[in-house]
Amino acid sequence: MRLPIALAGAIALCLTSTLATAQTTVVNSFKDWTLYSHSGDPADICFLTSQPKEATPAGARGDRSFFYVSSWPKDGVKAEVSIKIGRPLKEGTPVVVQIGNNQFQLFTKGDKAFVSDPTEELKLLDAMKRGSFMVIKLTTQDGQAATETYSLIGVTKAINTLAQGCS
Repeated sequence: MRLPIALAGAIALCLTSTLATAQTTVVNSFKDWTLYSHSGDPADICFLTSQPKEATPAGARGDRSFFYVSSWPKDGVKAEVSIKIGRPLKEGTPVVVQIGNNQFQLFTKGDKAFVSDPTEELKLLDAMKRGSFMVIKLTTQDGQAATETYSLIGVTKAINTLAQGCS
């Protein structure tokens, strides 16, 4: 496992940081995906993000969820997948990402989910590029099953741009 848990907080901090020395800016938008660049504390990173288009059951609060593909150029991380659900997940229960016939299981920590195997991560990124939508199935800490559906429109160009750097 690379740096996902320790650096997931960095992404959250980047999105909410008000520090004068840190700056997060939109680099480009690719239909339903947006590429950001963050420079300053805690690290210089680039990341793609999108939010679900649908969430069930009603009131599941998909508006607090974000799917990320992140890059830490100085650390050699080019494309790391993580999901921030925005509510605590049931410990020990995987989050399942379904794209067409491809299914990927992510491990959970708090309100986040990560891919544990780099090879599976590459397969997930490839499936995202070939798909039109992905369905995330999860179980919250209180045992509620929820489903979130993300559009993959624009993700291929976004991932390719992230791979080239986002400065």
